[in-house]
Amino acid sequence: MKVAIQPLSGTARWGALLAVILLVACAPTRPPEGVGRADIASATAEARETRGASYPPSPMPPPDFTPNLDERFEPVPTGEPRGNLQPDNPAIRVIEADLSRIGDPDADSGMEAPDAPKIRYKDYAEVDDAIPTTSSCCPEPSVAENGQTIMMTGNVWMALSEDGGTSFNSLNPTTVFPQDDGGLCCDQVVQYVPQIDMFIWLMQYRSKEGRNRIRIAAQTTNLVRSSNGTAWTYWDFTSNVFSDSGTLDYNDMSFGRSNLYWTSQINGRVVVRVPLSQIAAKSTINYGYTAGTDAKWSHVTHNPTDTVYWAGHINNSQLRVYSMRDGDGFYSWRTVNINSWPNSSNSSIAPDGTDWMTFELNKHYVYGNARQGGNVWFGWLASKGGGFPHPHVQLVKINTSSFTLQEQVQVWNPDFAFIDPYLSTNAENELGMAIAFGGGPFFASHAVGVWGDFVVYYPRLSTRATSRWGDYTTSRRSGSNSMEWVAAGYTNETDGSGTNVQIPHYIRFAR
Repeated sequence: MKVAIQPLSGTARWGALLAVILLVACAPTRPPEGVGRADIASATAEARETRGASYPPSPMPPPDFTPNLDERFEPVPTGEPRGNLQPDNPAIRVIEADLSRIGDPDADSGMEAPDAPKIRYKDYAEVDDAIPTTSSCCPEPSVAENGQTIMMTGNVWMALSEDGGTSFNSLNPTTVFPQDDGGLCCDQVVQYVPQIDMFIWLMQYRSKEGRNRIRIAAQTTNLVRSSNGTAWTYWDFTSNVFSDSGTLDYNDMSFGRSNLYWTSQINGRVVVRVPLSQIAAKSTINYGYTAGTDAKWSHVTHNPTDTVYWAGHINNSQLRVYSMRDGDGFYSWRTVNINSWPNSSNSSIAPDGTDWMTFELNKHYVYGNARQGGNVWFGWLASKGGGFPHPHVQLVKINTSSFTLQEQVQVWNPDFAFIDPYLSTNAENELGMAIAFGGGPFFASHAVGVWGDFVVYYPRLSTRATSRWGDYTTSRRSGSNSMEWVAAGYTNETDGSGTNVQIPHYIRFAR
């Protein structure tokens, strides 16, 4: 039997074509391999006020107290070999900073001489009464600055300067805020946000009955000064909001045009987005947050403008890069191929025979992160191996449109180790850096510099070793001059009576 096939009329043909288009459009699609997306959850936090340091001082945790699982480590797997495990740039030198001309209006002269410093130092100050002198751990200092007003925090202290760093007055945070949960713990971070003229102070509290909180406080420059750092509006973020179990730990914080971003570890890396307008209004805030991502212990990018990034190692030749754009109700992740790097255990011996990287034995956290125009930089501690005689820092620059590797470089030296990069850009997109170095001829010490100069500068050298340097120091774009950076670091020393001390310092520098 023959079947006659009649041609479709014009209307029918258009209808069939439309049906095909709808079928294709509505068919379930799978994202490309290595790409993912998840919704952002939301919650609220109520504003509270505190004035006048009216609370009795509360005992601090012992200096080596850790409330969570930061001692745990998960070695990074070995991936497909890429590259040759050799340095991609000259070795990084360390030079003593010449602080003798701070404040000299002619300090820029001679800058073009071949042996002249490549950066200038605007301010330097030491805070020698901020922490217990018997501390065996690490201050983990953070700094924020608006001209004459400078705020520094460490694990358990806060210090405030109202004269541009000429002097600092230390303040016990437990007298300023109620001691909820198990009381103030550690891992404090501070920022100054110029567009709302506010200092923002993040504090971590100890666990009680399996939960703890992050407290974020904010205040304008004038009220920080007039209250001597004792008047704040604050909001609490309790751990049970983010996970049914676990506590919040190991924090970082940055800000963009419209939002504050902070991150903490709780069954994975959680990133929280808070509108700056609601912080400025000192009102209830409506915030968004991610699930616990597998970018474990990663910091968030600084200078993020409208999108914040963070990353974790899939293996030693691949990163999983996360992003969260302002206004979106979701966050995304992508797999990015990079050159292989040495991923064995970390060890570096100080002049007295102490291994000052004991705490960082197998840690390769991605913690040196900053956005630079259409790219984002990530940095982490890599071990010795290949062409690297000592542990060193790997830095990668990734394009934020294509999510492809643009550049991979290293902070390294044939004679000693580097650790803990902390990155931030100035208004010209130059990449400022705080970093620690040690081993060989040096006890672990803090330095600052600008990427591309292949030299970093230390204001002071440590004279003794400990088995733990700490998780980070900081370097930020200045709040009052966008061409400059402010940084916080410290040294391990022994005072005249033979007591071990740690001396935090503040330094302001520029090209």
